Amino acid sequence: MPYRGAPLEDANDAIRLLIGDTNSSTTGEIFADGEIDYFASAKPNAYLSAAVAIESIMGSTRGDDLSQAISSKKVGDLSLTFRSGAAQGSYLTLREKIRHLRADGARNVKPYAGGISRSDKDTTEKDTDWVERMRVGAFDDPGNYDTDHDDHHHH
Repeated sequence: MPYRGAPLEDANDAIRLLIGDTNSSTTGEIFADGEIDYFASAKPNAYLSAAVAIESIMGSTRGDDLSQAISSKKVGDLSLTFRSGAAQGSYLTLREKIRHLRADGARNVKPYAGGISRSDKDTTEKDTDWVERMRVGAFDDPGNYDTDHDDHHHH
């Protein structure tokens, strides 16, 4: 689905806006929906997703299309100007755009400090992918370490 102008409600619109892929017709869009979905799932926020999206097409004809899409567009009062002419110039500015997106993305990543609430701790421990961590008392009786977490010791 092409850009609908709702970046606050729609994660795909947010990524499209950051990339500059804001054509409202399907024929004019640079990335297909499935691709935007993929970039959205690959990274923790829209900025980093957008950076990966641009990187994925750099040096391609789609990269050229994106440069043109961005250079011919004014987003609000922000006029994004790309050096036209030499292809190298436009790729350098795509690189600059990626650098800015990555910086913004890094500021928006929320670090995860696990096990803060009781329910968070329980959820984490039930996760079959979770690597077992050290527990208090785990080595009180190494010969009889029980893995069923019932914490009664066999002495």
